Amino acid sequence: MKSIPLLSIPAVLLHVLLMGGSGVDAAWLTLTLPSGTEFSLTSGTAVLAIALATLFVEVFKATFTGQGSLIDHMLSLLLFIVLLLEFLLWPAAGNTTFALLTLMALVDVVAGFAVGMAVARRDVGIMRG
Repeated sequence: MKSIPLLSIPAVLLHVLLMGGSGVDAAWLTLTLPSGTEFSLTSGTAVLAIALATLFVEVFKATFTGQGSLIDHMLSLLLFIVLLLEFLLWPAAGNTTFALLTLMALVDVVAGFAVGMAVARRDVGIMRG
């Protein structure tokens, strides 16, 4: 379970929104701020907020080495490839929300490998003495 990329959660949520027909522009919450401005939280923005939180946890997970870390990196790469192909080929995915989620998946892959290599290099340095 630890090897499953957490960014798959907002990806599934976004797929449900896009396949359900409501899209990413539906207002989930509307508030009037003290300034009098109306703040509207759309479904797409909510998914991106969840994605940012999961991206933080994914980068934190990359600092740990273990049996599942390589599998986690490979699944993160697979998730990025799938999201990129969907963005390019699926008409419903051709929106800014999907593009930003795909970009977050890319950041997850690059950061995961970079942090993982730095941690592994440190572990090898400690073992040498």
